[in-house]
Amino acid sequence: MIVEALMLGFSTGTYCTMYCGPVLIPFLCGVEKPSSKRNAALTGTFLLSRLAMYFILGCIFGAAGLLVSSFFDPVLVRHLSMYAYIFCGLALLLNSFGTRFPWSKDGSGCKCKKLRHIGNDWLTAIFTGLAVGLHLCPPLWTAITRSFFSGSGIAGVFYLIFFYLGTLPFFVPLLGIPFLSRLTPMIKRIARIAQLLIGLYFVIFAGLIPLFF
Repeated sequence: MIVEALMLGFSTGTYCTMYCGPVLIPFLCGVEKPSSKRNAALTGTFLLSRLAMYFILGCIFGAAGLLVSSFFDPVLVRHLSMYAYIFCGLALLLNSFGTRFPWSKDGSGCKCKKLRHIGNDWLTAIFTGLAVGLHLCPPLWTAITRSFFSGSGIAGVFYLIFFYLGTLPFFVPLLGIPFLSRLTPMIKRIARIAQLLIGLYFVIFAGLIPLFF
């Protein structure tokens, strides 16, 4: 089962990068003092938060009896994705307004201490990781279903963990962002503007409009 879980994660890791890339790349490129350790820590925090959401979803779906089939409800998936976009977009906007105004002269962001605290990088990594974890794709649903029906709670947990580990190689290039940011300082400002625009797009066009209209 371990090999199966790893191969499932590795063969479908592009799904993960498709959802996580637009969030992580502008966020990591725009940090004030980029370093390899900070970059790795923020990325790890994001990924662990996403893994935590997978476990939460597995428990909820299992308790609700939604894992009796390998096919998921497309309406449920679509609504979860809308909420994911809204929550993720709000986290990105709080980070943009709280700590990294792209148009400020010193890039220090808002002077409001509460907003700076809520929008700090670590909380942003946690909230965006949890939000992105709400995006259900067929590989993830398969992994959750297989882990739930593995016959053992411990075996199920390990199946989900190894599936997750199989997706991690696709995030290795993110570790090079600090070197790129140092070589081209303009990337930081571009990334901050991109993060702000992505946050607005997630909340309005990918979240609120499809949800209500």
